[in-house]
Amino acid sequence: MDFLASPMGVMLILGIVAVAAFRFEPARYQGIWRDVAKLYETDQRPSSITFPREEVSLDSFEVTRMNVAVSDDGLWMLYDGPEPPIAPKCVLIPWDCIRFKSENDNTYNFQMRVKGPVEFYVSPGLGGALQRRCSPMPPGIE
Repeated sequence: MDFLASPMGVMLILGIVAVAAFRFEPARYQGIWRDVAKLYETDQRPSSITFPREEVSLDSFEVTRMNVAVSDDGLWMLYDGPEPPIAPKCVLIPWDCIRFKSENDNTYNFQMRVKGPVEFYVSPGLGGALQRRCSPMPPGIE
């Protein structure tokens, strides 16, 4: 215990804290977006935006501004929100990783494959475009 009270011990502790603070990296994205980014983040961009400033709700986490493109490659979502980014700048989700689940009056419910199924909700305009491209949820699966 005398070592920790000595000037050498204090310098050692301060050095360890300084190295830890320098090497600390906060999480890049918040919530489920970390898992989505690991699988689907890309540096590419779609040729055009089909649904600008679309409201997308991922699980219970609201993302109010996404620019969305629908192409033969899959669903492109480009984050257009406030800084710091809570979602990856651009993700490309292949069609075989998206399933249509249900539709209500104002929203369409889909699932994407991440670690397990993750639900996301979109507006009727985007929902109709996605429903035509992806496969339906098999009967009896919730």
